[in-house]
Formats: sequence, structure tokens, C-alpha cells
Amino acid sequence: MMRRTFLQACGMSVMGIAMSGRASSRLLKEGNAAPRGSAENLIFVSLQGAPSHVDMFDLKTGSWTPADFEPAMFGNLYLPGGLLPKLSSQAHHFSLLRCLSGSEAVHTRARFLMETAHSYNPVFATEQPHFGSVMAYELFSQRKASDILPPFISINSNIQGSGMLPSTYAAFTFNSGDGVAGLEHPGGEALFRKRYQSLLNTDRADRLENAARGSLLTDYHNFYNLGEQMIYEPDAEDAFSVSESDRLRYGDTTTGTACAMAVQALARNLGTRVVQVSMGGWDTHDNIYDRESGTGIHAPAFELDGALAAMLEDLASHPGKRGGTLLDETLVVATGEFGRTPGDINGDLGRDHYPLAWSALVAGGGIHPNQNFGGTDAMGSVITDPFWSAPRYITIQDLTATMYSSMGVDWTREIGDTPSGRVYEYTPKVNGQAGYYQDIAGMFQ
Repeated sequence: MMRRTFLQACGMSVMGIAMSGRASSRLLKEGNAAPRGSAENLIFVSLQGAPSHVDMFDLKTGSWTPADFEPAMFGNLYLPGGLLPKLSSQAHHFSLLRCLSGSEAVHTRARFLMETAHSYNPVFATEQPHFGSVMAYELFSQRKASDILPPFISINSNIQGSGMLPSTYAAFTFNSGDGVAGLEHPGGEALFRKRYQSLLNTDRADRLENAARGSLLTDYHNFYNLGEQMIYEPDAEDAFSVSESDRLRYGDTTTGTACAMAVQALARNLGTRVVQVSMGGWDTHDNIYDRESGTGIHAPAFELDGALAAMLEDLASHPGKRGGTLLDETLVVATGEFGRTPGDINGDLGRDHYPLAWSALVAGGGIHPNQNFGGTDAMGSVITDPFWSAPRYITIQDLTATMYSSMGVDWTREIGDTPSGRVYEYTPKVNGQAGYYQDIAGMFQ
């Protein structure tokens, strides 16, 4: 990739937002929550298309269950050992949250909710940031001079942008199959420095000074600078390069490579704090148990199995900054946007959308390992153990509040000077009540 192309890749994902007229200053209203701060980092694995909870993280067996699932207990967790053999061997590192509930049953709307903690509204959608951008914004003051990697990285998917927050906090997005190419200029470093620093920046400064939207262009320029910091930095190249042995150990898949890159980026301790890894292939409306159809659960499950198992193993083997392991200080969450219809499979031999109950894998960051948090009935259709005393079920907004809390971010904070003039709430108020959505504190040690 040419150097120019690399810098364009950094900036184009946020160009539309950067030019949208959002305010550059921030008027914050302090919240009243007490964040836990149990994690330094977050890895969010977005299982797009929504895996069947009753076949994966809240396994329910019946006449529909294939023999090759090989259900078994792994410590306290009941898992499909044949479907997730490598992940089952790492069951001592993770737990299962089996009581998520919601109402969104359309992929795009449910995924927007998952990435922002807000219901989709076309009037305000463009100004609502991804939770990773909010975290990057909140934690940016902790960056060191040596931090050359972006604070928020998204691998294998285009996601919600930084909204009304400056583009500095947008995700640095790339595909694991391509990697982050072009970290060297074909004409050499000297030519690159001359063009970027002497010519481009001088010209840009003149344009910014006289531009009607100078502050917005400066915001865009700052995002470019984040990309420039990685050029000719061996540590940056190493962070996004995966050895052949690691590639094979993670499953030699795009998801496996993405998970390996996530671990490496965090292990370098060079500024990245939040990573989203996205994986599709879970929309199993038909032939869910047919290994040959290409539409079933086996292929994505095997891909996730190798990737997550190796990621948890590597996080547990890397030293952290607090005296423990990198897993101890990295919260890992893997979930889809909703669940799948429980019980018998449908007429197309698959499972349809089901938002009333689904599950997430959670690990690290102070989580109690090898535990079941909440539960459903024998079919996986009704939540019978909500896991807390609040008079409602746990939602994806509560899971987002928990991720904020773990990263030391008060999830009840607000931003007032949005482009629309509408107050932006990190997690939305309900009936005027801030803090309606809560930290799922019972999962933590």
C-alpha cells in the first residue's frame, strides 16, 4: 500500500463525520456512578448475525442436538465440547452471562444498540458514538508520549463512528487479511518526512487558518497525525504482524488473525486500549446443523473456537501492568446482537431471531472465571435466573455500562453541546433517571 493510501485509509472512515458540522468543544455533566476500574483494556468480539445461544453459550440439549456436539461439563460450564473443543479446554478462563434480554430483532438496529447503547433514531444516529470512541475520549489524557498506536481499533468490520466526538477518537479500522500495510514509503523515509511534514503540513496550516470550518479540518488533521505516528515504527509493524505459527495456532482464519492482532496490540502497551473484533456468519435461519450446507453453525463455531481459545490462552500468558497477567486486566466480551429461537428448529431446519433471551461469554478484567451468571428455562426461551435483584432483566445497555465501569468510565455522564442540541448520555436515561442501566457487579471478584 502506498503511503498516501495508508493515510487515506486512516482518515476516510471518519471524513464524513469530521465534516458534518459537529461542535468542537465539549460541555460535560458529571455523572454519579462509581466506576470499578478493574480493567486496563477491552476486547469486544462482535458475533454479527447472532449465534444460537441454545447451541453455544447457554446450551440446551434435546432431540435436535447433533451427536457431534458432544455436550459435557467443563468445570461449572455446560458446553458443546465437540463444537467448541479448544474453547472448552479454556473454560477455566471464562464465564457465561446467560440472561441478556432485549426487544430489537432486526440486525442493523440491534447492532447499532450494541455499539452505542442507544436505540436507532435516524435524526440523531450520526452524532451518537461507538462506545469504544467514548472510551478513547475518556482515556485519552492517560496516553504517554511513547503511545504510537491508536486508542481504539476495529478489525474486520465497518462500525459506528465517533459521532459528535472529534475524529481523534474514531476507530482505526482494517481487515486482518490485509493487515496494516504500507508502513514504509516506497521513496524512503526522507522523502516521506519532507512531503508530510514540510509540504503537506505547511499547506494544511495555511488552509486551516483561513477555513470557515477550520476547527473541523484540524480535527481531521489530528486523526491523520495518529496514522503518521505509526509510520517507520518497528513496534507498530510488529503489533499488526502475525507469525505463521501463531496464525495456525489461532486457526488460520480472518477471525483468528484478528484475535492474534488484538492480543499483540494490547501486549505492546503502546496506546491501544479498546479493540473490537467482528465476525459474521451467524445468521443461521436454515440448515443450522448441516455441516455441508455452508449456512450452518459448525463453520463459524470452529472459526471462533480456535480464535477465542488461543486469545484467552495468550492473554493469560502475557504479563500485565498491575502485577498479574494481561487477561487479569483485559475485559473480554463475546456476544451477538440477540439470540435464536429456542426448542425445536424451524421448517427450514434453522433458528430465527429471538431477542428475549441470549448469552455472552465474559472473561478477564476481574471477572469470576468458570461461572454461570443467570440462566434460562430448559428450552432457553425464558429467563428464570435474572442474576440480580433489580426488577427487570439485564440488557445490552447494562452490559455496556459494565464495560464502561470496568474501564474506569462513569457510564452516567452526559455531553451537552451536540450538533442537534440534544444532550448525549453515555447510557440513556429512562423516565428521566440517570443510572437506570447498571454495572453487572456480581460478575466480578
